[in-house]
Order: sequence, then C-alpha cells, then structure tokens
Amino acid sequence: MTLLDESVTFEAPGRGGWMRLADHFPNALTPEYQRLYAETCPSGMGVYMERYGCLAKTLDVAYVHGHLYIAPVPLAGPREMRRTPPAAAVWLMARLHPQFRRRCRAARRTLVERPWRDVARQWFATERAQWERRDAALQAIEPAGLTSAELVEHLRECRTLVVDGYRRHFELHGDDLLPIGLLIARSTEWGISPATAMSALAGASPLSAGTLEPPAWKLVTGYDLDSLTWGELASHPAVVPARAPEPLDLHSMVPSKDHAELDRLVEDARAAVPLRDDNGALTGAWPMGLLRRAMLEAGRHLAFDDPALAVELTVDELVDRLQGSAHPSAPEIVLRRADRARRSALVAPHALGPDFALPPLSALPRPLALMGAAQIASADHMRGGSGEVGIGARSYTGRALVIDDPATAMDLIEVGDVVVTRFTCPAWNSILALAGALVTTTGGLASHAAIMARELDIPAVLGHATAFDRVRTGMVVTVDPVRATVTLAVDL
Repeated sequence: MTLLDESVTFEAPGRGGWMRLADHFPNALTPEYQRLYAETCPSGMGVYMERYGCLAKTLDVAYVHGHLYIAPVPLAGPREMRRTPPAAAVWLMARLHPQFRRRCRAARRTLVERPWRDVARQWFATERAQWERRDAALQAIEPAGLTSAELVEHLRECRTLVVDGYRRHFELHGDDLLPIGLLIARSTEWGISPATAMSALAGASPLSAGTLEPPAWKLVTGYDLDSLTWGELASHPAVVPARAPEPLDLHSMVPSKDHAELDRLVEDARAAVPLRDDNGALTGAWPMGLLRRAMLEAGRHLAFDDPALAVELTVDELVDRLQGSAHPSAPEIVLRRADRARRSALVAPHALGPDFALPPLSALPRPLALMGAAQIASADHMRGGSGEVGIGARSYTGRALVIDDPATAMDLIEVGDVVVTRFTCPAWNSILALAGALVTTTGGLASHAAIMARELDIPAVLGHATAFDRVRTGMVVTVDPVRATVTLAVDL
C-alpha cells in the first residue's frame, strides 16, 4: 500500500449524481465503518421508502478516497438523467408502471394513517428499553479480561449489535424525517419559508440538548470508529438543560380552512424530532462506541504501539490477527493511518457527476407528489449544501471561537462566544449551552446544529462554507440569521 498521490482527483463512483454527506462525515472513513454503513444504509432506507410510498427504491452508497457519497436509486428508468423528463411521460408512467402504482397506494395510505405517530409512541413505550438492554448487556462485559478467543466472539457480538442498530436507525428515518419534510413541503405551498416552518419545532426535543449524562461508551465526538466516547473525554462538560423559546404559531400564515391540517403536520413533526435523536443514540452511537471499545482492546491484546491503530483494520482483519495471522503487519497499519489522514485532508467536492434531474412533481398523483416533496425536503434540509440558512429572528455580536474539537472547545469557550465550527454532534451540546450564537460550514434546517440552535434559542447560520477558514478566534463577528450572514467586525 502506498500513500495517496498528490495529483488525486475525485470522480463519480457510478452513474448519475452523487452527494457527499459532509455534515456527518468530514473526514475519510475507517475501513470497518465503510463496510458497516454500506451494509446497513441501503437495506434500512429501502424498507421505509417502500413502506411509505417514496420516489426512490433506496440510497446507494459509495466511497471516493474514503469520503462517503450517496445517490438515490430510481424506481424506474436509468440512474443518470441529464435533463428533466417530460411531464407527459412522467404522468403516464406514474399511472401505468407497477412500481409507481404500488408506491402511490403506499403514499396515499401513509398520508391518511400517519403511521409515524404510532412508531414514535412504540419507541418510547417499549422499543427504547429493548435497545437499552441490548446495549447495556454488552457494555457490562469487560473486554480487558477476555482471552483471545473470547475477544473474537465479543468483537463479533458488538458488530452484530451495530448492524442491527444501524439498519433499524435507517428504517426509522421514515418516521423521524418524513414528517418534518411534510411540514416543510406543505408550508412552502402556503408561502411559508422552511426556516419559519421549522421554528414551530422549538422545544420539541429537550433530550436533544443533552439533559441526561450519556453512557460511558457512547460515541459523542462523531460517528466513525475513530471518534471518542463519553468515557474517553478528558473532562466531562456539565449537563445543561435546554432553554428553548415558545414555538412559533403558524396559524396566521395559513388559510383557516387548512388549520386542522397544519396542526396535524406540526404535531407529527414535533414527535419526529425526539424520536430521531433518541433512537440515534441507542441504535447508533452507543453500539458503535461498544465496537470501538472492543477494537481498542484488540489493539492492546495484539500489543500495537497505539491501541487506536486497531480502528484502521476491519473486524475480520482483527479477528484474523487474534487468531494468529500476521497480516496486515504493524508497518502496514501505520501506513494506513497516514494514508487516511492524507485522504481526510483532501477537499472533497460536495457533489460528483451530473446534477440530479428530478421528475416534475406536478405530473405525479397528489399523494406520491407530496411524499416525494417530503423526501426531497427532509434530505435537503438535513445535509444543507445549497447555501447558508439561518435559525432565529435576532442578530448577535460576540467574540468568535473557531474550533472543530468539542473536547478542546469546552476548555476554551467563554460565555457568550460565537462558536464557529464545521459541524456539530452531541458532544457539542453543553458547549452550545454557553454560546451566544453558532456558525457551521455544513448542515441544514433539520441538522443537529439546527435542532440545538432552536432548543437553546441561540441565533445560528448554517452551511456558511467559508466561515471556518475566514474567521479567527478572538475576532468580533455578527451573526444575522434573518439574512443568513456572518459579518466580521474588529479584533478584540
């Protein structure tokens, strides 16, 4: 294996357009995480898209120099469409093609039954406790005392938990994202901006603001296996309760005949927010943290100079090493780490391949069009990538703290600072509780950063591509969420 060549280029990994998930994964991913994501995302996403009548079969997953890209798999027709198909052809296909007809029936049923309400109730009533028991049972096993054979079995058990959890997490995106997409889609039809519509969700998820101390082996600084868990942080941020404002009442912006529909949409979306963050912790972050712990112990068991080198291997490779294999060798593993660091430093494009050519939604039957609009809205406003968006109604001026390491940020932040970072995850929760405003380079109105800004009632501008490089710690900046701008003032 050789280090990445300086002249490396990014090319689409397949036909059609591909989008990078930069808000979740700013770096090149570890080899095991790549395998796990590709194994669980398409299958989990496919389940909810079929069940709820979405316009795609699933999401395809690929990696370009270790960076994650996704692409929708169309119900019918070629993956690559360079121009919008004629409305007449779409109208005909939607009413004659068996796949479209099945999806239309599913979409109509979904809009009437609103099944995500029952899923959210079921999660908090019973399913949450089931996942908590599975996670806690594996956390109770101390891998440091295991023999090589026992550690092999433990690694496999942890991986199975991650596969089951991640697949369930992706299935639940139909329940924790589509209701938010529907609120945005219908609000747009009423002439309400997405940012205004999302302000009705303020205070919907106090648990998102970190009011409970996480389990010791839950990942908190990121999603990949090289992220740190709560127990690994040198110092633990104080758990700070949310201070969310009252949600915005949208009734005055909607015709009175549509008030009942609006109430249903807001109710469903407010139920989706806590479901998303809570299930992500128990089906994703905690299982992945337990797998990290097992891999680190394997690194110690194999006498690696740095046990964290173990995350540069797959679970299968670690099992082989524990069972006596000499491959990959120690120098090869060190080279892998250096190579992944080089890949992480590359400027990975937000999109590869041609632009997505969406079918004209107006040519589709109304239920299918509405579910399609919801799916597009939830994806667009989760990832961002189409420009700056603002959260809040008031500007804020303060000292900038430019940092992308939450562990270090807790030691440096001063009350009222404007936090400027690339993206946020749960490790930032208590830091943001001290902030006066937030600026990120990635993410949209449905991202973790947006939820936190609403829950904590702090102004935010998200998806500001140049802020992290242009602003320096100590500068005075003004964050204007209404105009979605970040303005430099003077040095303190």
